[in-house]
Amino acid sequence: MPSRTGSSPQTPAGKDAEKKNPRKAQDVNVALRRAYDSAVDESIPQSMLDLLSKLN
Repeated sequence: MPSRTGSSPQTPAGKDAEKKNPRKAQDVNVALRRAYDSAVDESIPQSMLDLLSKLN
């Protein structure tokens, strides 16, 4: 029988993983939220603003 590559059948993915280990899913959610919030709070560099103004 040929060997299969990819995730093992013992490793749940997606929503199944959240059901089996909600703490990990919560940690990932918190980390993603922090990354998103910090990206939103970053200022746009003046050089990028200058380039954007040239498009108008």
